[in-house]
Amino acid sequence: MTLRTICLLLAGAAIAFIGAVCGIGGGLFAVPMLHYLFKLDLRASVATGLCLVAATAYSSTATELLREDSSIDLLLVGPLGVGALLGAQFGFRLSRGLGERRLKTVFAAVLIVAGARMLLSEGIPALPGDGAAWAPGARALIAALIGAGAGTVAPLLGIGGGLVVVPALMFTMPELGGLAVRAAALAVACVTSARSLQLYRREGIIQLSLGLPIALGALGGAFAGVHTVHLPGMSQVGQRVMGAILLVTAARFARDVARLRRGLG
Repeated sequence: MTLRTICLLLAGAAIAFIGAVCGIGGGLFAVPMLHYLFKLDLRASVATGLCLVAATAYSSTATELLREDSSIDLLLVGPLGVGALLGAQFGFRLSRGLGERRLKTVFAAVLIVAGARMLLSEGIPALPGDGAAWAPGARALIAALIGAGAGTVAPLLGIGGGLVVVPALMFTMPELGGLAVRAAALAVACVTSARSLQLYRREGIIQLSLGLPIALGALGGAFAGVHTVHLPGMSQVGQRVMGAILLVTAARFARDVARLRRGLG
């Protein structure tokens, strides 16, 4: 086993651990790593990073389902998944028309908003709280729309869509609680990552020599992350750590966008 493979395994495990704690697939960390450290172009980094996202999503969801105190709401995940499947197709088509500068601009904007929210907002309560629930039909429709938004950004940014699902569900259905929201976001990422990988595979730009090791590492990291997030206070810790990392990564992308603009000028 080479040093590079070991580093990829460890990186995949660490990213997936954070992702499982926070309710994201980890693509926002994996894509910059592949792009800057391994010198893949941005589109190939997005496609390859989805290997980690899929591993994180499936490992987290399977682990959650096997827990006696599982937080997955299947009646919520269903419409979320249907919307995500439709959104992924649209997002993939949209990704073909975006150049590197525009894609990096989108990355930087998403990272800044998500990072600031994670650092500045109050910690998401773990358990279900008080609040009026939507009627079943309205709940399903809202979930499908949220899923469509998550599916659209997944192939664009190489993520599972948790950065859309988590805040959207917390805003529209705060009574769910943080653990249920996190579990739903990772379950949706199973759909978005699988569909996005299928679409990118047709282009032949997924670098399996990099994608497979980080995916293997992610399987164990996600397993540990799910069990950790159920411990008291851990979801709030993960939220703050992720916010800081996202802002640092956003600054790197923003710097690249500025350089590309100067180069065009």
